[in-house]
Amino acid sequence: MKCAENIRKDQSYMLYRLPAEVIERLMLPLEGMEDKEEVREIARQKLMFNADSKDSQEICFIDDEVGYAAYIFDKGYSVKPGNFINKDGEVLGEHKGVIHYTIGQRKGLGITFGKPVYVTALDAVNNTVTLGDHEDLFSHEVICSGCFFPTTGGSAMPEFLAGKQLKGKIRYAAKPAECVIEQLPDGRIKATFEEKQRAATPGQSVVFYYGDCAVGGGYID
Repeated sequence: MKCAENIRKDQSYMLYRLPAEVIERLMLPLEGMEDKEEVREIARQKLMFNADSKDSQEICFIDDEVGYAAYIFDKGYSVKPGNFINKDGEVLGEHKGVIHYTIGQRKGLGITFGKPVYVTALDAVNNTVTLGDHEDLFSHEVICSGCFFPTTGGSAMPEFLAGKQLKGKIRYAAKPAECVIEQLPDGRIKATFEEKQRAATPGQSVVFYYGDCAVGGGYID
């Protein structure tokens, strides 16, 4: 899938899992527009109620005043308090439930150490939240599963990508970074980046690019 000419509005990161037969029929009517204000003006002319609504920064269908944690609780799910730990497994204190934290988070932890600490890992099975230094958030390697490559129609990495210099994005707003990828014996993909990547978050996608085309990706482990 080729990236948009207006790279600021490129949606290939979100669409990388679509198979070729869907991509070839996909219509993107806003592709030629340079600025969101153009779209808003069209919406105003059509008297659309959301023409001047503010941009969504979080989960678009959840009110900002509610928050995603309250939304999940309202659906009948619950979480229990657990332990904050360091990378050596030592207990540092108690957290209020893993759902309240994200990788890279520094504020709102409810615990202080006299220096900045960051969430570096979440373990829902063992109900632990790992805290560490800022440097602990960076890694050269990112492992992903549930991979999809449009040219093979599945999780198998295309042979032509082996050893090639690609670019990878570990989140939508991330700057593409140089990397090489390889398929591991268990079917997962390991991406090795030239520069360490910050806060690669499990569950988010890492998407790979060859030239100006998105060639596949997977879910970060």
